[in-house]
Amino acid sequence: MYWKYFERNYGIFNPEEQKRIQNARVVIVGCGGIGGVIALALARSGVEHYVLYEHDTYQPSNMNRQIECFDHTLGKNKAAVIHRALKEINPNIQAEVHQRALLAEEIDQAIDQGDVILPVADEWPLSIHMLDRTIDRGKPAVLSYPVGALARVCSFLPGGPYASECLVMPYRADIPTLRRFMENPDNRRILFYYQSAGGWREDWFEGWCDGEKPHAQLCTPVWIAGSLAAMEVLKLVSGRWKPVAAPHYWHITPEGGRVAKFSLARRLLSRSTRYDWGEKLLPALARRPWLVKLFTRAIG
Repeated sequence: MYWKYFERNYGIFNPEEQKRIQNARVVIVGCGGIGGVIALALARSGVEHYVLYEHDTYQPSNMNRQIECFDHTLGKNKAAVIHRALKEINPNIQAEVHQRALLAEEIDQAIDQGDVILPVADEWPLSIHMLDRTIDRGKPAVLSYPVGALARVCSFLPGGPYASECLVMPYRADIPTLRRFMENPDNRRILFYYQSAGGWREDWFEGWCDGEKPHAQLCTPVWIAGSLAAMEVLKLVSGRWKPVAAPHYWHITPEGGRVAKFSLARRLLSRSTRYDWGEKLLPALARRPWLVKLFTRAIG
């Protein structure tokens, strides 16, 4: 049945490329908005091997964007629901399903299980740390995240820049350090592009910075980001096309899409956190986002 299911793929991929897609093993940490779209898009592309992690269940607040959130799946574990959907697409799919969160001490083991790693959990410090660790362990990883009306997608390859430096986070930091940084309201305000490019209302952005509002999301950027991430996986496992790899990334807004580049300024700011003066510099700049914007434009 594999040939019948994916016959039209062979108009693009040759048999060897499609075989690599079929045999690829993908680790998805977080099976909600982004993770669910990635998993289903890859299943419809012919991928047959998955490792899924997700502790959360579908809630009414997920209805506006999560692909397998329906009235009848509310209260059910997302990884279990996604697994069922994968099997409904292709009964030959094999998945190792963990209906719980990935633990910090399990990250290296999870990375070693896959050909491509997708840390797309809502636990952002864990996702960033896992992206960095994936590079250290010589594996490719894919970052995919929507911010309101904005979406960014990027492959991270061994030998290339780290996710932490591209996103102006403490450089190659552990999860507790990243969590302390990301939960600080002053540091959150460095993400002014959530409002300017992502379309967040000012009052919502301020409420999120203060920990009072959730991440604002729309269905369309979530599904676009998930689909682009799945395409990056297909590039990586098939060898058919060159991935959009760091420091370059997909930049999607309501006005259009393009391949952009994480600036050198971002990476320098992140790397400065390895030093005592840098640990103080980044929070200070975070309280002055206009200065970060000028610095980034100056260096490029």
